[in-house]
Amino acid sequence: KYRSLVRKSFRLIICNAVYCSIAMGLVTHAVADNPGFVSKNPADLPPSLERDVSSRSTDPDIPPAYGPENPKVLLVNFVDFQCPACRRASQATHQIAAEFPGDVRVEFWNLPMHSHKNADLAAAAGIAAQRQGKFWEMHDILFANQVHDRATLEQNAQQLGLDITQFESDMNDPDVKDRIRKEMNLAAVLGATGTPTYLINGKVRTGWGSWLGFRQMVEQELAKSNILAEQGMDSYE
Repeated sequence: KYRSLVRKSFRLIICNAVYCSIAMGLVTHAVADNPGFVSKNPADLPPSLERDVSSRSTDPDIPPAYGPENPKVLLVNFVDFQCPACRRASQATHQIAAEFPGDVRVEFWNLPMHSHKNADLAAAAGIAAQRQGKFWEMHDILFANQVHDRATLEQNAQQLGLDITQFESDMNDPDVKDRIRKEMNLAAVLGATGTPTYLINGKVRTGWGSWLGFRQMVEQELAKSNILAEQGMDSYE
């Protein structure tokens, strides 16, 4: 499954090389039940912070995702949990697939930067939590508190009610480390040298500007995909 996902990402590269201001009081209300980091810059935030939990992927062996398995727009998100810009974009990661239900899929791939101490530990903690069905919850905690030493990560796991013995075992699992390495290698092949980097239907874009700009990039790719569909062509072929 993992190899199939990598192949699909490369097919997209080949086939498609075809302000939002919010009152902060409203933001506080919207995220009352949605823990995680909420930027103080309203330009970072989608107008709604509700998550489409029903569209989350459930396979623990592939990168966690929101959205359909065969989308019109595949957005691969290369992220470092200690990256300040990734932190600012973390609510957008939750929301973008819900903006285009049934059409957009966003996948979370790890790209821990060597310049960030313990970024690799945080990536392993995310996968370990995913194996117990709590990736997105861990995702929010890791961005809310970017102290990622092993003791803090275990406290995070306890907060989520995870099996700590399993969590620690998965953190140390060579397969987890190998998965992170493979995701990093793919990022390097694609030219992703910083975080966040977005692969949107095969087009690489690095950096974070605003929710509005991010959404517009996805909307433009969806429009192109719809044109191809009208012409009888499939983005995946």
